[in-house]
Amino acid sequence: MTDNTKKKVKQGLLFLFIIYGVTLIYVTLIKENEQVYGQAMNLSLFSTIKLMWASGNLELAFVNVIGNIVMFAPIGMFIPLFMKSFDGFIQVVVTGFLISFTVEILQYELTERVFDIDDILLNSIGTLVGWILVKLLFFFKRLILKR
Repeated sequence: MTDNTKKKVKQGLLFLFIIYGVTLIYVTLIKENEQVYGQAMNLSLFSTIKLMWASGNLELAFVNVIGNIVMFAPIGMFIPLFMKSFDGFIQVVVTGFLISFTVEILQYELTERVFDIDDILLNSIGTLVGWILVKLLFFFKRLILKR
């Protein structure tokens, strides 16, 4: 890959990262959420997830769990792509945790939504999933290039 191609790929990834960041801010802090029941705080791990499953609304439970994971997977993908020296397992998961924690605090303070420890857990898992996907991509790329 030429230097010019690498530069264009990096610029494209930066553009995607900016779009992702704006979308994350919109979805978590700006967009109206019809599922919000007022400002509250959940500090009991798994209680929101259990409550959703117990409600019988499996679609809502599925969307909440998968949505929180998918929403933060790009963070786990972008960190190793942009910061080669900052792409270890612990570094990426802690970064995802801190970003998620910040989002939850901002949701609670600015939008009168719920601060939910379950969301932080699911978002952190999403960051880990994204990191694993990028690591697998790099692994298979090396295997293919060795042939």
